[in-house]
Amino acid sequence: LSRRMIRNDLPTNIAVQHTEVANKLSRRLIQLRAARTLWHKDMNQFMDHILRVNDDGLSYDVFPWIIGRVRKGEKSSQPVSMGACQEFMPVVLRFLHSDRDEHLHIALVMVQSLLERFWDQLLQMSRNHLTSCQSGNLESLYMILVTTVERVRQLCSWKSAEVAKEAASAYTLLEKL
Repeated sequence: LSRRMIRNDLPTNIAVQHTEVANKLSRRLIQLRAARTLWHKDMNQFMDHILRVNDDGLSYDVFPWIIGRVRKGEKSSQPVSMGACQEFMPVVLRFLHSDRDEHLHIALVMVQSLLERFWDQLLQMSRNHLTSCQSGNLESLYMILVTTVERVRQLCSWKSAEVAKEAASAYTLLEKL
């Protein structure tokens, strides 16, 4: 009797699950559209939106946008400030401690991009041992990046070659700080 009930409920269960997935994807699309609008208008509002929504799927979707602007630096029409990067670091850290390869990879690309973009300032902060009067954002970004060293080192031997390679590149830079 119970097998028959399970079989009879299978189409209902599938329909409910499909509706839940469709609703979740619809909400994500709405949030992504809002993020895209803010992306073109104001970087601070964009970051506030991403952090307020606090959805890993949305964060994953916008990571490449942020990385692209970080890499372009001042050449971008709307460069990402060091403060905005610092505000986004909790998301980066959360992704760095994920067990999903795609999250690890994108977080490592972000770490490496930040290191390359702000290298001179971070290196100066490292050499001055935080004694000079530096920007609060620089000090905060530096401290957060330094705390990632052990995790990035662990990821150098990750099962995914892509993650391990990205981790090795980031670790090489982090070791120099």
